[in-house]
Amino acid sequence: MDIDVRDVELDHIEQVAPLWEQAWRAGGRRRSGMPLGLSLDRMRRRVEAANQGGFRFIAAWADDEPVGLATVSLTDGGPMMDAPGVHIHMLHVADDRRNQGIGTALLVEVVGWADLLGSDQVVVDVPPTSRDVQRWYARWGFGPYLQRRVASTAAIRRRARVSEPAMRGSLGRRLATVSGMRRVASR
Repeated sequence: MDIDVRDVELDHIEQVAPLWEQAWRAGGRRRSGMPLGLSLDRMRRRVEAANQGGFRFIAAWADDEPVGLATVSLTDGGPMMDAPGVHIHMLHVADDRRNQGIGTALLVEVVGWADLLGSDQVVVDVPPTSRDVQRWYARWGFGPYLQRRVASTAAIRRRARVSEPAMRGSLGRRLATVSGMRRVASR
């Protein structure tokens, strides 16, 4: 089986949508009942971000069918990394296509991009409940680094007893220039 890994383009969105849905459900990050239109919008934004550089949304194709997806970006890694790295936010292989070299092909593409950028480190996000995925990455030499925790801004505002978003002044103007944040900044 030949595996072709390439960047997802806008005209691929409809084809990769079912695999995108499967990836987000597998990671435990999708709430049931979320409209597909929202997912399509998120995929379009990722393609647009990739076109601006520093981010890639890639798919593995076999027999003209998407069989794997990954989203990756350049990261400074913070003070705990020696040099900038490439961050794998999500790497997913279709459930019925596992153990066929598709994940390896995606990972090799990520490493090639890291080499092109002059980076010698790759960071990955792995859902804490995905033991098989954690083992797969461990076999490639990935080790524990940091524990990432996520909270909604609304939850933090409630806890801090702040009633509205802090989108005033220079912060709001700076965020308005960031792609995709104009809608948020105008609230």
